[in-house]
Amino acid sequence: MKKTGILLFNFLFILLLSCDKDRDDFDNNFILLEMQTDENLDYENPEFEISLYGHNDTIADTGANLITSQNFSAKEFPFIIRMDIPANPYAKIENLEENSNARFYITIQWDSDNNGQNCAGDIDLDENVQDVELINIDRRDAQDIFLHTISETTPCD
Repeated sequence: MKKTGILLFNFLFILLLSCDKDRDDFDNNFILLEMQTDENLDYENPEFEISLYGHNDTIADTGANLITSQNFSAKEFPFIIRMDIPANPYAKIENLEENSNARFYITIQWDSDNNGQNCAGDIDLDENVQDVELINIDRRDAQDIFLHTISETTPCD
């Protein structure tokens, strides 16, 4: 009886450990993005979409593959969003033989003035601050994403 109890206890203990491992793996399938700006950004529409793409950096003239796309709602700047990513985002990149050759970047679609178009006056990535598009999917701390208002030189469709 005592041996059965010990075996049952060990079995349950191992089962619990394996459940925690699965949960940890699931919980690691995200990136944190800190949305910030040097401007006073006004927005009528707080809803925006961020898309994460991946591509093979060793093959020229190939398109990127969509890894995930998610909708978010803006808060007061700066704010951090959690973007869930698939368990194996590398598998979504075509012709990728080694994970070390993968590069990831984001795009943002934010019709912040709510006119139905993404153009002058809307909010977009500020590539003048830094190379904000490149994303490290293995980082667990927040990655800085700088935003700005699209200039008047970008016409509406």
